[in-house]
Amino acid sequence: ALGWLAENLPSSSALSFRPNMVFPRHRAVAVEWLRLCGLDASPQNISLTNGATAGMTVALMSVAPPGSTVATEAIGHHTLVPLARYLGFNLEGLPIDENGLIPQALDEACRHSDIRAVFVQPSVINPTATLMDARRREEIAAVARKHDIAIIENDVLGPLVEDRPPPVAAFAPERTLYVTSFTKITVPGLRIGYLAAPDRYVAAVANRHLVSNWMATPMVAEIATRWVTDGTAMELVHWQRAALRRRQDIAAEVLAGIDYRVHRDGLHLWLELPGDRAEESFVSQARLRGVAIAPGSSFRIAEASWHPAVRISLGSTAEAELRAGLSVVAKLLLGDPEHLLLAI
Repeated sequence: ALGWLAENLPSSSALSFRPNMVFPRHRAVAVEWLRLCGLDASPQNISLTNGATAGMTVALMSVAPPGSTVATEAIGHHTLVPLARYLGFNLEGLPIDENGLIPQALDEACRHSDIRAVFVQPSVINPTATLMDARRREEIAAVARKHDIAIIENDVLGPLVEDRPPPVAAFAPERTLYVTSFTKITVPGLRIGYLAAPDRYVAAVANRHLVSNWMATPMVAEIATRWVTDGTAMELVHWQRAALRRRQDIAAEVLAGIDYRVHRDGLHLWLELPGDRAEESFVSQARLRGVAIAPGSSFRIAEASWHPAVRISLGSTAEAELRAGLSVVAKLLLGDPEHLLLAI
């Protein structure tokens, strides 16, 4: 791709810093990719971003002014808490179940709080690996419509999750800002994504994107567009799906007899700890044995109904190292839960 880019880089991608001069062709290709994600969008409603983090930040800036409140899952995206602090909006974590965000909880919150938007991750929610079914997505869309609030849908895995329901944006296209990217489903270095916004938010998205990012990196956008049009992007998605399923098999073998939550096309697993195990101590003991796992508290939005847990990434190391790391986790779960006196 880099070799091709050296020979074929359009002059506009190198010499222009005006998004409307650089990205019309890329927006047209984005329509094709979003269709693979289950969403019909117009090129005029699509912004190219430097990945999903930039997309969700711009979306939040567009619908949640300082002092307003954004609802989200009680266990959800780990960057929302600092984003709320930096951007000046309030964050309200709502109850979830095995199907994701509970619509009745969102309805209740909208009736008693100044909720301006709801942030959801319906497809293999990070970190709990939950895939929300179509009915739940439709119910959340209906609640948002009832209270006239915006929906921000973070769908970073896009077509990687096979046989998934349509995105929430398909049920409420008039109010959903839909975010997806290529970073987690092709190669990590492809820091590019799409933010599709309804007409009512297009101007706000354009303005917030200009002041926070100006525009996505044109040369990276060129690679993404080429990969979408020649099939490379979807080929990488198929490769990653197969690789993840092999890793899920490794996890099932090594963690046999241990309860955890996972989806076959997900990048991680969610492991609730036994009642006598503290997250901090468990994570520290794993780290001392060369294994890095994330404490569940990193993803906690609401304080109520909390059970200690850890998130374990399945895609950040080689398969042999994954097997060894999961073995360490299994041994820690079965071993003595004594706290460490000194973590070094």
